[in-house]
Amino acid sequence: MHDLLTMTGCTVKDPGPVRIGVISDIHFGTGDTPGWSSAAGDLLSCVRFWQTAGITTVLQLGDLVEGPKEYVRSRLQAVMEIFSRFPGSVHHIIGNHCLDAGLDTYMKFTGLSSPWYSFTTERLRIIVLHGMDITVSSQPRNNEDRKRKELFSRDPWAREYSGAIGQKQLEWLCGELDRSAAARQPVVVCCHLPACRETTDERHGILWNHHELAALLCRYPHVILALGGHYHPGGQGWIGSIPAMTLPAFSKRHSPPCFSCGIIEINERFIHVTDQQQRTRVTLPLEKQLS
Repeated sequence: MHDLLTMTGCTVKDPGPVRIGVISDIHFGTGDTPGWSSAAGDLLSCVRFWQTAGITTVLQLGDLVEGPKEYVRSRLQAVMEIFSRFPGSVHHIIGNHCLDAGLDTYMKFTGLSSPWYSFTTERLRIIVLHGMDITVSSQPRNNEDRKRKELFSRDPWAREYSGAIGQKQLEWLCGELDRSAAARQPVVVCCHLPACRETTDERHGILWNHHELAALLCRYPHVILALGGHYHPGGQGWIGSIPAMTLPAFSKRHSPPCFSCGIIEINERFIHVTDQQQRTRVTLPLEKQLS
């Protein structure tokens, strides 16, 4: 099998696996979650774990904080102070509860210039999507987005606290995928909301236009992983031949599956997720050949 992470067409020495720190659904400062009083110390432990493990890039997969509004700003400030102690880069994704702070406030505190964006790290293109682009309270600006909003009333899995990806963002995504394909660059697509029913349940819900996103991603053989959060127990599945994964919630770390944070390791054959105790929690095969 060709090395999925060496796509230049040249014969080169195997640079080893890609390793990225991951964490999801922190819900920082929320008093009704188990272990909330130890959240700051436990999150700092994650930061130290990644640093000791030699991780330089971390993905925070959404629901960093939640309301009420009179507290959420101070919670954002406190949790970002902890993340600031990580010497590498932390890339934040917008979850449904993050909007309790207001989109502009959340973006300001997390340093985002756009709700959706991409970056290159460790030989991968990471594409970050904004699954709450269309919500129950938003006003669609075109007919396509109005139809996407109507999915909320037609699918029982389309919950009021989830949303959809809009036309402008989808057009941007197509451009990103086209450029990555031309560069023969493997892609990981991240969205807080699950885009695969196997990785969530009806109570937690799903991205409203998950079928549309799945059809788009399946057109691009260089997409090697769809990664998200939201579903607190975590789950694995497939979008066509693309492995899909939702990460267990940090906020539920004292309940099964007892996962706080971890590392995703990607080599030419497998995707592994290890936890803070260095135990392998998930192994998914990479079945694609990219040449």
